[in-house]
Amino acid sequence: MSAPSLAQSLHFWARNASNESALLQASLRVGLFDALPVEGSSDPLMVARLAEAVGASARGVRSLLELLVCLGLARMDDARRFSLAPATAALVRDAAFRERLDAELPWWAPLGLLDEAVKRGEPVEHGGRRWDVLGHLRALLLEAPASRDAAEDFFDRFARSAARTQVLVTAARLGLLELLATAPRTLPELGAATYLSTPGLHVLVEVLARLGITREEGGAWGLSPEARQLLEGKALAYLVRSLSVSAQYWEALGRLDETVRHERFVLDLKDPEVSRRFYADNSNQITAVFASHFQLSRRAAATLAQARPLEGAAVLDIGTGSGVWGAAFARATPTTHVTYFDQEVVLEQVRRNTESLKVADRARFWPGNLFTQDFGSAAFDVIILPQVLNVLRPEDLPGLFARVARALRPDGVLLIAEYVLNERRDGPLDHLYFGLRRFMTNEGDLLSASEYGRLLADVGLTRSVCIPLPTQEMLLAARPGVALPTQLAPADSVSRQEPARRA
Repeated sequence: MSAPSLAQSLHFWARNASNESALLQASLRVGLFDALPVEGSSDPLMVARLAEAVGASARGVRSLLELLVCLGLARMDDARRFSLAPATAALVRDAAFRERLDAELPWWAPLGLLDEAVKRGEPVEHGGRRWDVLGHLRALLLEAPASRDAAEDFFDRFARSAARTQVLVTAARLGLLELLATAPRTLPELGAATYLSTPGLHVLVEVLARLGITREEGGAWGLSPEARQLLEGKALAYLVRSLSVSAQYWEALGRLDETVRHERFVLDLKDPEVSRRFYADNSNQITAVFASHFQLSRRAAATLAQARPLEGAAVLDIGTGSGVWGAAFARATPTTHVTYFDQEVVLEQVRRNTESLKVADRARFWPGNLFTQDFGSAAFDVIILPQVLNVLRPEDLPGLFARVARALRPDGVLLIAEYVLNERRDGPLDHLYFGLRRFMTNEGDLLSASEYGRLLADVGLTRSVCIPLPTQEMLLAARPGVALPTQLAPADSVSRQEPARRA
């Protein structure tokens, strides 16, 4: 297998690297690696039995197991019974290697103080003791062996993945990435511009160089040619914002074992104030990549228009976020009207986005609570649920689907844009990591297409089809006799569908 490109690595470090380390560390902490029978040596176990054995939540244990299977570290049979891959067992049950893993566990919270360590250039206080975070980071990422065997690869995932994410978060939060992107500078020049300590800066830029992001030439540090090409234009701002979102999960990931054991949610997005702050920031993040998401949603609108004309349609965009999905439908025809439903703090940004796209004259903004709102009766031709269902716990879905089905006109169509798992629930990997974050923030589960289909059939939407989109899936559902498209519209259909009125 060829080494990943810098673009692939940046995507992983920004989104899922800390998830990977947290998954493995939590699996060790809760005793899952010890409770799983080794494949071929004894019978595999069901989730409920494993949860009982480790004294944890069945839902939490399942969220770990499905990822371990996807990564090839565990096995699942057709009866959804689980075992540990022999190669994994050989590593985690080796006494010397286990001691090395155990020694890494206390470092998660101190690594979260990397900003402070870089500013001061000295050990930081945490939990009543001093931690040499810079020294530990150097040992992890600058003194790592050049070649990796199976044990070193596992340790890399267990410890270094999260450390790489935290390095990027710190470099972004302290303004170092933007500074390096402007022009090469010496360490004293970087220190003068950022007010950071020279020892801290030195470790940070050296680690970034090891990651392929920075390069030193003639005593001056700047972005490497590959990083400069990747981060030109708005790409750097997008990376910085995505790292800001990932940083919000750091403490919760470090205490994932608590959530798996007791469903004690460190980052509880069912708490109204926590949710308000989190989703306001998340809305800004989504808005930062509005253009790329807009192309995705416009293609979805073009796909639905193959089977159902959108002229004059009344569209409801529930949990609109940045408004990107509703706006795409508004732009599909000059006569489509869209109602954008979300928390008031989120709708503030949606209003600005619809104005910039010149569709505000056909927009209605409806603040409310997703969990309780009555959406009316037979009021809408199209209802969109864009990345919304994953915030709902499984027991909440039937109630929402009933309210949505009631609000659809007889020939109406429900469009769900979501991360849909495969039928074995062991992939795709990015989807499962996203689902892990939803679990640990007291939100919902990801489902397969057939699981969604059964829930929708229960509320009369017996026709459904799942169509892959870039990065996610689109599930369309309707009552019997309503035509649905079966394949994604060509990319060029978006430009053909664009009305004469342009932003």
